[in-house]
Amino acid sequence: MKPRFFRALLTPLSLLLLGLTLSCSESEAPKDEFRIGFVAAIASTDARHTPDAARLAMEQVDSAGGLKVAGRRLFVRLLPRDNQDRLEDTLVAVRELISRDRVTAIVGPYVSRQAIPAAVLAQNAGVLLISPTSTNPETTRGKSLVFRACFVDTTQGRVLARFAHDDLGVTRAAVLYDAADDYCRGVAEYFRDAFTALGGVVPAFEAYLTGEKDFASRLARIKAAGCQVLLLPNFQPTLREQIRLAGEMGVSRTLLGTDTWHQPDVMALAESQGAYFCTGFAPDRNTPETREFVRAYRERYGKDPILSDAMGYDAMQLLFQAARNAGGTQPQMLAAGLSAIENYQGVTGTIRFHGSGDPVRSVLIMRVQGGRAVFHREIPPHE
Repeated sequence: MKPRFFRALLTPLSLLLLGLTLSCSESEAPKDEFRIGFVAAIASTDARHTPDAARLAMEQVDSAGGLKVAGRRLFVRLLPRDNQDRLEDTLVAVRELISRDRVTAIVGPYVSRQAIPAAVLAQNAGVLLISPTSTNPETTRGKSLVFRACFVDTTQGRVLARFAHDDLGVTRAAVLYDAADDYCRGVAEYFRDAFTALGGVVPAFEAYLTGEKDFASRLARIKAAGCQVLLLPNFQPTLREQIRLAGEMGVSRTLLGTDTWHQPDVMALAESQGAYFCTGFAPDRNTPETREFVRAYRERYGKDPILSDAMGYDAMQLLFQAARNAGGTQPQMLAAGLSAIENYQGVTGTIRFHGSGDPVRSVLIMRVQGGRAVFHREIPPHE
């Protein structure tokens, strides 16, 4: 889950926050608590990532008597902070969680444009951060205390390129992407490079900037290029408009998407039907972990979980396993515990860490049918 962060870091508030020498307050957190911060756009309409699944993970542990770590029981305390889908609020939230609330780990942010600078801040403060869905490689690069639960942009772009070439049998692909967003641009470029390396061509590689609304002219150029598939690795609400227009204009035979497509209102679009997208979670995937999570989430909240829910749940579970592995909840211990995870069976699949904060994990391909995402196939890491 995951623009313009280099420029954003130069804002006065960002410079102020990043320039501060952060440390946890002198008094330690209560000895019987594992304090975990949660930073996301909780109330945002278009980029909402609720703490529901993370809270479910906390409640399950606490109702069982706490997390057993080195022979003692720790109660989990989740501290959610709404970043309003803004970078400045993200940095304020991270700083307060560290200096005031004395957390030793943070789940989030979800999107790369916020997770990348938040990761810098957490690393400099000596607090562990795990992003559920930030896929940009820069989030974890060079940071010993920063991890992610999802795959990276390189994986998404390459998997989609191979799927389009090998499974769909196409040789001409197009991309429409937000060049101002690190996530969108990264996936687009990785897809283009991988697809051409396989022998395909990308005659239409159309860029726009965040806030622009003239998609019809760009889609007309893509249609004129005669492409068989169109990749839209973008965010809402512009993503919905692009899908609608592409369908109305008959731009290509098939639409391709990324994990940003995994939203009910995208699935509901008539123009989305028949499209494929890659993701990390399939609620209809028949594994014990997935079945139990979906059952518990439905029972607790009266609705089905989506990608961000499942990734947030697995991020919490990874922290719990890391604490068990290392025998403590201090940031360096959690980092060591996460690095030692070899075969974690999560609700989003098998996860293991191999020398970095980026997990080795499979990618799921979904097809949009009947207004919902249907599991199509799983692509293991080695493919």
